[in-house]
Amino acid sequence: MLTLLAAGGAPRVAAARHALRRLPPAVVVNAAQPLVEATVAAAWTGGWQPAELEWHTRRVAGAGAASVLVAAVAADAVLRAGRDLHPLWRAQLSELGITPPERPGHVPSRWLHAAVGDGPDAGVEAVCDLVAATGRLPQLQVLLPVPGRPDITLDAVGDDAGAAPSGIEPRVLERVRALLAKAEATTFEAEAQAFTAKAHELMTRHSLEHATVARPGSGPRTRPVARRLLLDDPYADAKALLVHVVAGASRCRSVSQPGVQMSTVVGFESDVEAVEVLFTSLLVQAQTALQELARRSTAGSRERSRGFRSSFLRGFAHRIGDRLEAAGDAAVADVDRARGGALVPVLAAREAEVDEQMARLFPAVTSRAGSRPVDALGYRAGSAAAERADLPWEHLASGT
Repeated sequence: MLTLLAAGGAPRVAAARHALRRLPPAVVVNAAQPLVEATVAAAWTGGWQPAELEWHTRRVAGAGAASVLVAAVAADAVLRAGRDLHPLWRAQLSELGITPPERPGHVPSRWLHAAVGDGPDAGVEAVCDLVAATGRLPQLQVLLPVPGRPDITLDAVGDDAGAAPSGIEPRVLERVRALLAKAEATTFEAEAQAFTAKAHELMTRHSLEHATVARPGSGPRTRPVARRLLLDDPYADAKALLVHVVAGASRCRSVSQPGVQMSTVVGFESDVEAVEVLFTSLLVQAQTALQELARRSTAGSRERSRGFRSSFLRGFAHRIGDRLEAAGDAAVADVDRARGGALVPVLAAREAEVDEQMARLFPAVTSRAGSRPVDALGYRAGSAAAERADLPWEHLASGT
C-alpha cells in the first residue's frame, strides 16, 4: 500500500490511504521507515538538497509531513557524519535544527516511531503525506557534493580546489544583512528604502570590484556556480520573472523550473549571492506596496483579487528590469573608471563563462514569451511601485 501511495495518481493514493487507515498505526510506521530512509537517500542522488526537500514537503504536504521529513534527514545525517560536508549542505542542516555528529553513529531502529510522537493516528497521516509527497521527486541538477557519494558527478563545478572563497566577504554580507533587517523592522517607508539602498550599494560595489581582483591570471581560478531559489506560493511564476530580471542585471542567468517552483541562478558566486539578497529585498518592497494598496481598498475590491496581485508583481518585475538595464551600465562605468578600465574586459570574459556553464546545465532550455497580465490596472500599479523602488546603482553613480 505504501508503494502505491508513493507511486502517485489520485485514485491509487486514495485507495492506499483507505487501506492503510485500517491497519494498526505501528504496523504502518514500521513498514514506512525503510521506505522513507530510501526516499531521502534517493533525493540526494537526484540533486535535491536538505532545505529544498523540507520546503517541498511542507509546501505539498503540510507541516506534519515536513516535521517527519526533518526527522528522516536527521537520521540520514547521522549515517553520513564525518564525511566532507559542503558548507552550504551543513548550513542547510543547521537551518533545519540538525547538527551532524563528528563521526557516523548508530540510528535508533525505531526512530520514525519517536518522530511520530504520542498521536499515532495523526502520525500515520503525516507519514502517509510524506510518502505521497516525496515518492516521485523529479530529477534536479546536482549542485552540491552528496555526502558519502564521491562517485556522483556535480553538474555545476564552482571554484577550483584550493581557490580562495569567491562569494561576498562575510564582513560585507553581515553589514548587508544587518541593514536589511533594519529595513524590514521599520514601519517608515523612507527609512526602509534608505537602509535597503545602502545595503544594495555595499553589495553591488563589492561584487563589481571583486570581479577585477579575481580576473584571469590574478590568482587561483574561480568558475561560475549555480544556486536554486525557492519560490513560495502564491504567484510563483511572477516571482520567477523577478528572479530573471535581477539575475540578468547582476551578470547572471536564470532558468525557471515551474514543476518544483524553483529558479536556478548561474553566475560567479559573489554575483549569485547578490541576486539572492537583491531579489529578496525587491520582493519585500513589492509585497509592502501590495499590502498598502490592500489596506486602502475594501474587501472584495479589484485590488485584492488574485489577477490584480499577480499582474502587479509582473508589472513590478518588468519595470525593475528596465531600470536595472539602464542603471547597471552606470554602475559598471563608475567602477571601471575607478579601476583604470580594467573591469569591462573582465566582465565580458566572465559573461562568456557563465553562458558556457548555463549551456552545460541546461542544454535543452528554451526561451518563451511571458504570459500576458490578466489585469492591466494591476500591471500599471506594479510598474509605478517599481519606479519608486530603491536601486543601488543610482547611489553608486552619484557617489552618495
